[in-house]
Amino acid sequence: MKFKSILTLIFSTLLLAGCSEDQVLGTFGDLNLSTTYISIPAEGGDVKVTLNAGEAWEFSAEKDFAIPEWITVSQTSGEAGKTELTFSAEASDAGREAELKIVSGTKSQFLKVRQGEMTASKATCKEVNEAPDGKSFVVSGTITKIVNTTYGNWYMTDGTAELYIYGTLDAEGQTKNFTSLGLEVGDKVTIEGPKSSYNGDPQMVNVTVLDIEKALLKIVSEATEVDKEGGVLEIKLASKGKGAFFSVADECQDWISYSDAEYIDGVPTKLEPNPADTIVYTFDIAPNDGSAREGSISFFANEGEPIPYTFTQAGGIADVTVAQFLAAEVDDAKQYRIVGHVTGFNNYNNNFYVKDYTGEVYAYYVNTQGQTLAIGDFVTVVGKRSEYKGTPQMPKGTLLEKYTATPEVSVAEFLTKEDATDVYYKLTGTITNIANPTYGNLTLQDANGDDVYVYGILPGYGATGDAKKGMVEAKGLKVGDTITIVGNKASYKGSPQVGNAVYMSHTSN
Repeated sequence: MKFKSILTLIFSTLLLAGCSEDQVLGTFGDLNLSTTYISIPAEGGDVKVTLNAGEAWEFSAEKDFAIPEWITVSQTSGEAGKTELTFSAEASDAGREAELKIVSGTKSQFLKVRQGEMTASKATCKEVNEAPDGKSFVVSGTITKIVNTTYGNWYMTDGTAELYIYGTLDAEGQTKNFTSLGLEVGDKVTIEGPKSSYNGDPQMVNVTVLDIEKALLKIVSEATEVDKEGGVLEIKLASKGKGAFFSVADECQDWISYSDAEYIDGVPTKLEPNPADTIVYTFDIAPNDGSAREGSISFFANEGEPIPYTFTQAGGIADVTVAQFLAAEVDDAKQYRIVGHVTGFNNYNNNFYVKDYTGEVYAYYVNTQGQTLAIGDFVTVVGKRSEYKGTPQMPKGTLLEKYTATPEVSVAEFLTKEDATDVYYKLTGTITNIANPTYGNLTLQDANGDDVYVYGILPGYGATGDAKKGMVEAKGLKVGDTITIVGNKASYKGSPQVGNAVYMSHTSN
């Protein structure tokens, strides 16, 4: 009996130890949350969660579970025991969601954080473009261009605007399987997905295709390049509708003209009782004495959005940077167009040096067409590549355009100017932030302490597209450097900025 009493006492003691508060808090390596799902109001606010951990803990920094910028957490790591965490978010018009991961020793716990409604709403392409990032939409439209068949990057329109789609999921919700959907230009589709932005440009990301209505009209011909001498361009279409119509883009009507059309009826078979008819349109393309250019002709049936067909035509003049001009071979049959600013003269006004962000070249005996140049003027010059004692130069070129450099102004003075794309101002200041190193989006602060946002830095007046990429890297720009630019006054959503900014010079500090 005495032995039984001792066992009973030991057993009772163990039971009491098993019910201690330390056991609840995870003394034996437990990790738990008071809830694994929280919802923050759309108008913003705080939500509290209790964490119990038997060991030191922290939020995971893994890509799929990292804490996003829109969530603020009162504590991201801690010691064993009980911790009260506060999750906060600012107001948001868009529904958004994130899954977070908390790690303690070998154990993990997941927490889903949602703010606002995640239900996708129906919208037009224009409404999606103007909507806040993060909100999900259902939108219908016609595919106008497919630019990537691995991830599924393409454009669609519903007549209100054009919308860019970056990434398309397959029927199983997987990426990198776009071709399995069988989508083609001209198809009508309904998609669902979140709206986001890239470098300020709106897009929808990783959308799900809800419905596909195959096009009655399909362009069979592949994109091609027409010789600079011009000629005949044939475009073949497959139609299951009542014929097709076309429209030449306004900017191309002076060099693309309709010639003829041939209709070939489809032949029904057992496998295809309703075959497509074939339509072959023929267009005359005029010779091109200028730069390479792109042509666009849109085709459409009685129903549906126009389907564009684009092609290129080689040009007699090559648009190049100064560095590309310097590297070119001497060839009297080739013409080059360079853009830059005048850095100096050699005795006469038509013998001058032209500089862009890649280098400097001497142009002499230039036909200035009666215009007087000054140092700092932006010029567009066309000419051949020659050499003098091994030094590249442009002889007897032609001045096509001239834009006079304006006196330097302060940021405060610049901000008072009206928006205008044809008026330029010179600004000098310190780079305080580089928002986008690829395009050269940065903040400039002048000697008075006033700031202005610079939306992209171009290598020379008139440069567009890929020509402006890499300016920060090309010139080695960094925060703290002093930079001089020339640009026009512009605005974005009511906020002033420098538009079409051109790099002039900089000093590393």
